[in-house]
Amino acid sequence: MAELKEIKQNLLRNGYKEAKNKKNLFYKKNELGCFFADIRGTSMVPIWQDSRPLFYYSFKKKGPNWKKRRLVKQELENLFKKGCVCRLSYEFPLENEEFEGTEVAFHEDDGWYVWDDGYCWYCGKDFQDEGSFCSTECEEKFEEGLKEACPVCNEKMDFLTGIKHHISYFPEKIVFVHVACHNKIHKTNLYPYLQPNAEEIKAFYQKKRQNNLYASP
Repeated sequence: MAELKEIKQNLLRNGYKEAKNKKNLFYKKNELGCFFADIRGTSMVPIWQDSRPLFYYSFKKKGPNWKKRRLVKQELENLFKKGCVCRLSYEFPLENEEFEGTEVAFHEDDGWYVWDDGYCWYCGKDFQDEGSFCSTECEEKFEEGLKEACPVCNEKMDFLTGIKHHISYFPEKIVFVHVACHNKIHKTNLYPYLQPNAEEIKAFYQKKRQNNLYASP
């Protein structure tokens, strides 16, 4: 299989070695243990269904969990940038004690996972400890940056305090606004740019009536 041959060559170029007694199992040592890239497939995911290497690791030396997570993240990012996209087990990170109490998210734009690794999520400082931020100040600034501004009054809203408002039905476009500001949109003519046009509104409610008419009792 040409695709597997290319993956093998990519792993070898990135410092991995093939296990002598286990064909298609590749490993790479790090300062605390070892990374593995397994292209043997499993009973749940045969290699012809998903040719991406199954990535896992084993840490034999003691070290802080943030550092272990950093090593894992750096290796996955490095492989991704070199064109070797790996997959993780379905139980990841539940099966790994290094990730206990740590939030894990998949960053779709970049194609890899995001988790706490000793770098501040706000300023990027290498504070080399558990947690997401190097200081309370950075945590507050980060949370403030997540707040959305109300398109009516331009004041920022706390998370989940705004209400949903359609500015278009076809295609569907939604913004979040304060309750009082929502009333201003519908009860005044000051914000025409935040309202669907008359044809859209008519079509939306006509479709809604039809759905209700044919809905099962």
